[in-house]
Amino acid sequence: MNIGFFTDSYTPLVDGVVRSIILYRQELEKRGHKVYIFAPKKIKSRSDFVNRVKVKDDKRVFRFQAVDSVVIPGYPLAIPISFKATKKIPALNLDIVHCQTPATMGLLGDMVSLLENIPKVYTYHTYYPEYAGNYIFSGKFKTKEAVQKYDVLYCNRSDRVIVPSPKLENILSNWGVKAPVSVLPTGIDLAEFSAADGQRFRKKQKIASDQKILLFVGRLGIEKNVDFLVEVVAKLRAQQEKVILVIVGDGKDRKDLEKKAKGLGLEDDVIFTGFLSRQDTLDAFAAAHVFVFSSKTDTQGLVLAEAAVLGKPIIMVEDKGLGSIVINGENGFVVPEDVDIFAEKVKIILHDKELYVIMSAKSKGKAWGLSIANQTSRLLQIYNETLADHRDFSWRIKFWSGLRKEVKVPRWIKDKKDLAVKYFKKQKKLFNWFR
Repeated sequence: MNIGFFTDSYTPLVDGVVRSIILYRQELEKRGHKVYIFAPKKIKSRSDFVNRVKVKDDKRVFRFQAVDSVVIPGYPLAIPISFKATKKIPALNLDIVHCQTPATMGLLGDMVSLLENIPKVYTYHTYYPEYAGNYIFSGKFKTKEAVQKYDVLYCNRSDRVIVPSPKLENILSNWGVKAPVSVLPTGIDLAEFSAADGQRFRKKQKIASDQKILLFVGRLGIEKNVDFLVEVVAKLRAQQEKVILVIVGDGKDRKDLEKKAKGLGLEDDVIFTGFLSRQDTLDAFAAAHVFVFSSKTDTQGLVLAEAAVLGKPIIMVEDKGLGSIVINGENGFVVPEDVDIFAEKVKIILHDKELYVIMSAKSKGKAWGLSIANQTSRLLQIYNETLADHRDFSWRIKFWSGLRKEVKVPRWIKDKKDLAVKYFKKQKKLFNWFR
């Protein structure tokens, strides 16, 4: 099968979307499929809070010119025009277009799907309206509502939508998404965890062997609610509990979090490591006693599964439908957003050795069911179902015709219509391959 991944997030960036793409690509190609990546080029950014790694592309990766996003600095905004790619895409004979994001590269994937009559699958990785409220114009101008409407339109132009958790499935249904939706959590590469070394992490971070580590891994943005965890540690330290909070990751809220920790007298009890290499991050998981999670905007919480692989009990703030990694009372606790309750559950796990062993074993069992091999088999099943159900492109043309009648076009755009037509006629040669 020839598969095209169209994504606005890819290496050298490091985030959950990129990790998902890399893992699925590796496993699909192990099974003899060809996966082509269409992504933005590396950009120079004024942002210091976006994780990056050095990478070398292969011949199946097509890069598009990009600029630094004014919305979320550090993330590229691709210009979906490439002479190299436009000449080669038709010759790739793609069987499936799999869009990983809905921005400019996602729109390119949408166009390829329509004009080449290829089934389109879309993975809705991120709860975009929530991020719009926090990042785009600070939530002004009804950005959440606008992004939500766009998400619905984009999903409904897909043959199939994949979501990583029942939480997102319910959200999309409530919004009015009519396209078939499949729940598929991101798979985990279990083999890479075998080399995790907790003692190595403690040595690097100069953490004493008798200190109990509460670990958080993720971006330091307001939506992650990390300040809540700082308050939990303050509560525990006031009760003479010998714990420290290790925060792995970076983001625009880091300075505010450091300031808060200092204000609470926790300079030595909250460690900010910043962005770590993959191996150092795995070592951090191995070193932790308990993994703590406070976000209520995540769509899957891949880090929950990663902590579970190494047998860590998990305490998380309740977020209905996020997934089935953490079962309250079995391999951790799911609690209300209450500092006292959260701190009490930490104490229970740390002091009850028998309970700790039971929860650790159950965490491992939950995570091993999410191996990348298992999840890739399910992804291929979704692809085959989509291919079998795919209708010809006439339904999408009808969709766009109906949309033009329903959506009111501003007068100033209508006035520019003739100018736009002339412009695109001049650009005809560039788009010849779309015919």
